[in-house]
Amino acid sequence: DVNVDNTEVSKDEEQKVEETQAEENVEETAEKSEAAEEEVNPLQTKYDELNNHYIRLAADFDNYRKRSVTQTEKARTDGIAHAVEIFLPSLDVFKTVKPKIKDDSTREGIEMIEKQIRANLLKLGVEKIEAIGKHLDPNLHNAVAVAKDESKEDGIILDEFQAGYRLGDKIIRYSQVLVNKL
Repeated sequence: DVNVDNTEVSKDEEQKVEETQAEENVEETAEKSEAAEEEVNPLQTKYDELNNHYIRLAADFDNYRKRSVTQTEKARTDGIAHAVEIFLPSLDVFKTVKPKIKDDSTREGIEMIEKQIRANLLKLGVEKIEAIGKHLDPNLHNAVAVAKDESKEDGIILDEFQAGYRLGDKIIRYSQVLVNKL
C-alpha cells in the first residue's frame, strides 16, 4: 500500500510541476508577445496615423472637387446672366421699332434678326418668362400698373410692358406687367 501512495503522491507532484512549467511557459510567451507588440506597436501606430491622414486627404479632395464643379457652374450661369442682362435693352428695341417700319421687307429682316437672337438665347438656356394671360406670380412678374377688366379673372396679367427672362431658376429680369384688379 505504501508504494501505491508514494506513486500517487509523486504523480501529484509531477502534475503540479508540469502545471507550474506550463504556467511559466504561458507567462514567458505572453512576455515575448508583449515585447514583440511593443516593437510592432510603434509601426502599427504610424501606419494607422498615415492611413487616417490619407483617408482625410481623400475626403477633402473629393469635397474640393464637388465644390469646384458647383462654383464653376455658378460662375458660368452668372456670366451668361450678366451678358444677357446687358443686351436685353437692345432686344426690347425690336418691340418698339417693328410697328414703326412701313416697308414689309425691312420689317421681315428685323423680325428675322430678332428671331435669331431669341434662338441664340434659347441655346444659352435663357427663356422668356410668359406673362400675358397668366396669373401674377411675384417670383416672375413685377406689377407696375393695374386695370379693371370685368371679362378677365382677378390677378390675370393683361399686358406686358417689358419682357422678363430667366436662366434656369435664376431670374435675369422680371416681367413688368399690367395686372387685372377687380
